[in-house]
Amino acid sequence: METKNQNVITPKLNKVISGLFPTAVSEEKLQEAREKAQKRIFRTSVVFHQTDGQKTDGQKTGQEGKALPEIVQAQIDQQYNKGLNFLSQAEGGNAVIAFSKAIILDSEKVELYVKRAEAFLLLCDFQSAALNLRKACSFNTVKEEYIGLLTFILFLQGQCLYDQESYLDALDSFTRASELQPWNSAYHLRSIACLAALGRHGDCLRLVNMQLQKEKQNADLYVLRARLHDHYRQVNLCFQDVKAALALEPDHSGAQALRGKLMTQAGEAKVLAISRVLEGKLHEALHKISLAIESQPSEAQYYVIRGAIYRRLQHFTAAIDDYLMALELSKDKETCTKAQTQLLLTYNDFAVNCYTKGFYKDGVLLLNKALKGQKQEPGLYINRGDCFFQLGEMTFALADYQQALELNPLDQIVWNRIGVVCNELGLQEQKKRKYQQAESYFSRAIEKQPYLPQYYWHRARVRRWLQDDKGAHEDAAIALLLNSDDKKVFPIATSFFPGKAMSEIANSEVGQAAKIILNKAVASPELPDSSKHETVWREPKIQQLNRFLYQNRQEKQELSSQVRDTEDNEEAQGSQYHFQPYVLDQELDILQPEKNEGG
Repeated sequence: METKNQNVITPKLNKVISGLFPTAVSEEKLQEAREKAQKRIFRTSVVFHQTDGQKTDGQKTGQEGKALPEIVQAQIDQQYNKGLNFLSQAEGGNAVIAFSKAIILDSEKVELYVKRAEAFLLLCDFQSAALNLRKACSFNTVKEEYIGLLTFILFLQGQCLYDQESYLDALDSFTRASELQPWNSAYHLRSIACLAALGRHGDCLRLVNMQLQKEKQNADLYVLRARLHDHYRQVNLCFQDVKAALALEPDHSGAQALRGKLMTQAGEAKVLAISRVLEGKLHEALHKISLAIESQPSEAQYYVIRGAIYRRLQHFTAAIDDYLMALELSKDKETCTKAQTQLLLTYNDFAVNCYTKGFYKDGVLLLNKALKGQKQEPGLYINRGDCFFQLGEMTFALADYQQALELNPLDQIVWNRIGVVCNELGLQEQKKRKYQQAESYFSRAIEKQPYLPQYYWHRARVRRWLQDDKGAHEDAAIALLLNSDDKKVFPIATSFFPGKAMSEIANSEVGQAAKIILNKAVASPELPDSSKHETVWREPKIQQLNRFLYQNRQEKQELSSQVRDTEDNEEAQGSQYHFQPYVLDQELDILQPEKNEGG
């Protein structure tokens, strides 16, 4: 009863929907529309026409499920093969399309990106080729060959950009390539070339220095850095790099060209330096020869020339350093001899400079160095003796003067100095009341300088204390005869010849004996140039050497302004002698222009 009622009450769904929604489409029509849409989309592909209402058994469903990936793979293989075919025919555009279709179906296949990169490379689209290879390299199973291909593409891209003068973009490509393969120096060198084209030479130099730390045997890198140093006018550093490059590759054309350029610059600078010296422009000459040394720091003669200029500027320490360097670098005997000669000259000049400033100990040390190299030069012994004299080392001074006299027995300068020293030693012995020794020294002084009245007066006084009255009166008479016109000799006359006039003393027996003694002493053949001696006291000057040829000429001497009037005054004053140096103006041979250089 209830079932009947239920069937009567519950109407069909189609009728109810039709009643509620008069425009509703039936299920049959909807199914028919779905089938039409599938045919329009998938056309004849039966695989996609299966619907929910067309369920088959389990075996049939599994076979059709396997067919879908097989079809996709078939399409991928088809497009891949097409792409390969296009690549073999150098049809880059079609190859790109084929590989792009394959990538759409399978975007995880690395080889598709690699081949599409090759296709872009055929089209010279380096940017797209690099992007595809970067994509290929992003996968976990990346191969080393892909990185190498990417690096090569970046290098090609950079080279093309460099040829188009797009140096900044080219630098970016080369930099990326060098980051992928840092061991490949070619990429670093191209980066350096880009930086040089951009005018960023500082960055160039930094990169070259970094590269040289890794490749110390690469001559090209040394040449490149030498060119950079040449650009910055760092001539000395340029020379060092050229030298290093030639040591690695003696026939390297770039290094030889730079060496020739540096040699030319050095020769021109040397000629200008000598010209400036002759014009008296020593500071300009110093600048020019310094440029020559920077261009050729291994050339010994340049150091000799600069040392001579330093010497004339009285920069003795710098001159000595240059001469020592010249001796170290010299390969021929002539240059070595010239450098040695100039070094000893400089030691002497430096000593003379110290002497004039009162640094006698320094003068002795410098002359000691000079005498180590040249023991046959009398002027060096004379100058060292002068320094010892001013230091009060009379014994050492006398030894040096005697050594100089052995080397040049007829040198009046040495005779004069020995006389001075013996006189000073006599005065010292006199102060000690050692009158016998004092007389001996005064006698030696008179032997060397018999025309100086002071020596006779000193010996006369000592002989009086030794109770040798005859000898004392003879010496006093000789002193008066040598300097009779001087008013200051009057105390001598009154002391030894009280109450007598000068004429009476000269005509007396003692006076006659004194004349004979004096004539014999002055006319002695042992004395050099005895006929030219003057009978006045003069102060000799210290020698300054030039070419190590001792200047045997009459010294220019000044008359002493003080005469020792009394015994007490002489003892209080002590030594009043001071040898003053003089400078010769003669030109040095090494600063003369060479004939083949045309001045």
